[in-house]
Amino acid sequence: MAVLRRAAEFGFSARGMNRDLVAKAPSKTFSDTQNYWAASIFTQMSAYCSVAAAFKEIGDRFAFDDPAKRNYAAVATWRMLKCVKPQ
Repeated sequence: MAVLRRAAEFGFSARGMNRDLVAKAPSKTFSDTQNYWAASIFTQMSAYCSVAAAFKEIGDRFAFDDPAKRNYAAVATWRMLKCVKPQ
């Protein structure tokens, strides 16, 4: 999520746009990320086009400690790119 956030910021910056990520949806609170160093990034990226989503898209668990799956990484990257793309 930290890499995707930086990539989104770079995408805006490269176009000479404000690099602040504006929430497009209400943020989600994940039940398993309290006191984790990247919890605020997960919350921010959940509001930014749902780049961060619950494990298997259900419930409220992010599962940050589980191995990343290709399909999850691909969807998160696609959502980030879709949000950065000029409308």
